[in-house]
Amino acid sequence: MKKVVTAALYLSVLISSLLLSEAVDWPQFQGDAINSGLAESAVPEDPRILWSCDLIRVDIPPIVADGSVYVLAGDGTLSSLDGETGDLRWEAQTEGWVFQTSTPALAGGRILAATDSGDLASFDAQTGEEVWTRHLTDRRFEVPITCFDGLIYLGEGSGRGRGEKRYFCLDEDGEEVWNLSRDTTGYMGCGAAVAGDYLVYGSNDGLLLCVDRKTGDLSDILNLSDGSRIGFAASDPGRIRASVSYKDGSVYTTSEFSAKRGYAWKVGFDEEDGTFENLGWSSSVGFSTSTPAVYDGRVYLGVGEHGYPGALTCLDDSTGDLIWSYPVEAGVKSSPVISAAGESPRIVFTAARVNGSIYCIEDGGSEPRLLWRFDPQDDGYILAGAAVSEGRVYFGTEKGILYCLSDPQADPSENSTIKIEPTGGSTS
Repeated sequence: MKKVVTAALYLSVLISSLLLSEAVDWPQFQGDAINSGLAESAVPEDPRILWSCDLIRVDIPPIVADGSVYVLAGDGTLSSLDGETGDLRWEAQTEGWVFQTSTPALAGGRILAATDSGDLASFDAQTGEEVWTRHLTDRRFEVPITCFDGLIYLGEGSGRGRGEKRYFCLDEDGEEVWNLSRDTTGYMGCGAAVAGDYLVYGSNDGLLLCVDRKTGDLSDILNLSDGSRIGFAASDPGRIRASVSYKDGSVYTTSEFSAKRGYAWKVGFDEEDGTFENLGWSSSVGFSTSTPAVYDGRVYLGVGEHGYPGALTCLDDSTGDLIWSYPVEAGVKSSPVISAAGESPRIVFTAARVNGSIYCIEDGGSEPRLLWRFDPQDDGYILAGAAVSEGRVYFGTEKGILYCLSDPQADPSENSTIKIEPTGGSTS
């Protein structure tokens, strides 16, 4: 028995290492296939605009790989930019309309982009040449793409209301491996996480689903209001509109019932048979569409709807109890990025409002400490979170400006100016 346990532990560590192997880069939503939100790279201490690029509205985070930054603009334009200079390397046009909410991903030397037109397209990451395009749905794509082990995962969005909607798995050539069709209101924001041999994702109906990631066979489904399954069920879980993150036998997500009401969730997961367990907690944190990031015994997530105050919240991973909350003037609808490069975690997140801001705070143990706040030079609405790679922070605004923040360079540009609040800040 001891040998079996040891082998299982070794396998789990090996899989986790593979999932996080590209953590210096940021090749998909929240950095990897378990949506960890964990960056090995440091964040700037004294940030300046290294460069900015004028695109067509940016509502999703960019991805970063091999010295390039890739961003999908609102009209479906996919751009590859030089990570050092912001210079355009190539540009490709997908069949997009005006509002993209599916974060692209890099896999096998190709950039994958899904749009609100229902297309999924693959481009050569070096040249921008189109490899293939598949029209999969008329119901929009509104979830981040998850890639792992040569497979591509994404689900249909909330378009056209309730009905039969699918979660897809395709191979690197764009051929369908499987799809799971269910009667549902959709998968807006519900990106998947790889958990061993399984794929776990939420739905807008307040359900968690687990499928065999290679066959699509349904292994388990959990209604977060079902008290017969979990002792921490809620009668009003509301909708899941966040991706699932996975760590050490537990899945994490958030839900929203109303503009002021919602939950954070930790649910036990058995990698042996792909079933959810009655282990974990729910925490009444308020409205949240933020994918939790888990690090060193703490769970970080954003709370707050558009038009309401928000906060970056830190919970105890063991109990779900509140450790601290850093309030900001607008809802934190994005997912936080955790830099683990220093002695204390540093958390980067955005506030969802017109003329919004991006923040970096340090977890001081019992309370947070504001390191810096950046107010963009444009007054666009900020919806998306950030990507962190090689000591730089990348994010965009509704006005279409993509920013690269970095510590001062040897020869800074005359226009590299930002507005920073002094270190400090209140807690609640």
